Amino acid sequence: MKGFVMGSDQRVVRCARVSFGKDEQVNRERDIKLISYLLRHRHASPFEHVIIAMEGSKDLWLRIVGDLPSPAVQVYYSGNYLWLNLRNYINARELFPEELENLVSQHLPATMSLFMGKEPEGYSTDDTYLKEKLETSSGWVGLVDSLELGTDMDYYTFVVECPLFVARQWHRHRFGSYNEISRRYVDYEPDFYAPTYLRKQAQSNKQASLEEAVGEPWNSLFLKKINWYVQDLKELYKAMMEKGVARELARGILPQFMKTRFYWTVPRVSLDNFITLRTHEGAQKEIREFALAIESLVGYRGSDKKLRL
Repeated sequence: MKGFVMGSDQRVVRCARVSFGKDEQVNRERDIKLISYLLRHRHASPFEHVIIAMEGSKDLWLRIVGDLPSPAVQVYYSGNYLWLNLRNYINARELFPEELENLVSQHLPATMSLFMGKEPEGYSTDDTYLKEKLETSSGWVGLVDSLELGTDMDYYTFVVECPLFVARQWHRHRFGSYNEISRRYVDYEPDFYAPTYLRKQAQSNKQASLEEAVGEPWNSLFLKKINWYVQDLKELYKAMMEKGVARELARGILPQFMKTRFYWTVPRVSLDNFITLRTHEGAQKEIREFALAIESLVGYRGSDKKLRL
């Protein structure tokens, strides 16, 4: 059996700890305890950022799909490989050959031992935090990992830091997995995107802008007021924290210029669709810059053109 795994025990931990803004930290003992907690309490989303590809026939794929214990378990077939994430593998482990279990256990010794109810003897880590990182005017995107076998289901994991309004556009692309920082858990001082100028509204496209600043004195006046309001809300947020207001409520006053950070694990067919839609001239400038940065990191293959809609 020929198989591949993208990810590690630490990858699961990092995608869980991004909620606390602590995804760069490594502590083997605490990391293993966190994986155990995630498994016990069925916090499943961090496991979706580990990807498994197993060489096999379409007939094998159809047999496995026909025997899946739940319609929520997803297994894909592309390029003579069966593709699934670790969450789906755990939910359908008994349907796959023992050789695949051995492979997954080699790559994720702590996670699989804990899943089996055993004391882990090993713990796997990522080689680096980021393989490559590119800055944009409103944030940055970094390539964490990739599993490329020349198929439409090749997988990629990115870390993105961007304004809230960009993240909410991004999350419209639903064929993929996300884990995001949460201000229910963190209360450190937030960072904000400050545009260098305020773009004019396009008249021919109701949702787009022009690469042209609004006239003076309004451009300078509005930017000054934006900065004033952001600083004022930061102070209000800090005061609310000091007086014991719940983080999950206090965060409501923070504006959409605030930056967030999330992990995105996505198959090539969905990634190409993102690049097609978000590099279009009608896409918002900030997310278009991210799409162009991602294209420069991993390229564009046009696999989304096989879709009719």
